[in-house]
Amino acid sequence: MSMTRGAGDNEVPPWVLTALVAAGQAIAVALIIAIGSHDGGRHDVGAYVFAAGFGALLLLRSRLPVAVLITAVLLVFAYYAGGYPPIGMALPLVGAFYSAAERGHAAVASVVGAVLLAVSLYFRTTDGESSAVLAYDLITNVALIGCAIALALAVRSTRALRNQQRRVVALERHQQQERAARHLEAERLRIARDVHDSIGHALSLVSVQARVAQQSLGTDDAAVARALDNVVDATRSSLADLRRTLAILQSDREDAGRALLTLTGIERTAQAARDAGLDVTVSIDVDEAAIPAPTASTAFRIVQESVTNVLRHASANRATITVRSSEDELRVRVTDDGHGARTEPGLRSTRGDGGRGIDGMRERAALLGGTLTAGPTPTGFSVEAVLPIGGAR
Repeated sequence: MSMTRGAGDNEVPPWVLTALVAAGQAIAVALIIAIGSHDGGRHDVGAYVFAAGFGALLLLRSRLPVAVLITAVLLVFAYYAGGYPPIGMALPLVGAFYSAAERGHAAVASVVGAVLLAVSLYFRTTDGESSAVLAYDLITNVALIGCAIALALAVRSTRALRNQQRRVVALERHQQQERAARHLEAERLRIARDVHDSIGHALSLVSVQARVAQQSLGTDDAAVARALDNVVDATRSSLADLRRTLAILQSDREDAGRALLTLTGIERTAQAARDAGLDVTVSIDVDEAAIPAPTASTAFRIVQESVTNVLRHASANRATITVRSSEDELRVRVTDDGHGARTEPGLRSTRGDGGRGIDGMRERAALLGGTLTAGPTPTGFSVEAVLPIGGAR
């Protein structure tokens, strides 16, 4: 990318190139005139005016390439009609042919070249030139015109390729910016979900335990002590989660923080819910070492959010957490016997935070290519997630 930009910065300005081409054309024609005059040809200042004219025409090559070519051909005809020393038919027009073809008029340049050669051949034939001279003159003129047009087409093709490369580089840069923006947005949403899940779960436990302590105050000091201990444990766990989230933000080694949120945390979540008065049964049948860290972390967060919703919104007595794995997927299911949730059109559950908690769990599962379903059952409520194992990274 920097090489492309550097090449563009070192290009000769167009006006400088045009001036050099015009000067070179005029000098070349003037030298040929001088050589012809030295060999006994007519020496006239008018011939040098024509030479300057051939060069001056090329100053307009960028804006009027076809007009410059046609005018230059007419100047050649006028030059020879004036009886000036021979300068060839194609040589004074090389710059004009190149300019017309380089500006996208290669077909016009080819037609004009054919007309010029035909006129030259006709007059040379009527002058009685030998076939050897005619062949040499024709081949020379065809070579000059053909080389000028071919060089112009090559330059034009190179310029088009360079412009295409610049567009590709610009497109790649734009796509990289879009990918970076999507990555940042995904990170922002993930961090928001982590904070919501962790802090929300802890505050739910704190709220329940504080209520227990409040109700037991003055009647059951042991229950108050247990409730306060649970409050301390919940806040400690929440602070640890918060520190892990901050560590992720401060480090590129994301897995170093997220690997701690594994399936072993499910039992701690269940115990915290038991301490809050919920009868929780846990059944985990997996080889935790075979579960990728992102999948384990997602399963933990889904269980944590589900249990939080049960504590905060379900008025349930019992809950069951089941985790099973097969060769290529991990299944997580959380059920409870609380009251069912309202379901809006489209089967969007509204249990907990107006549905935001379940939406967050569904987004977590989708990020891994999995699915999550949630809704009321005849005996309560169920959340079930299916997360891929083999395709997770």
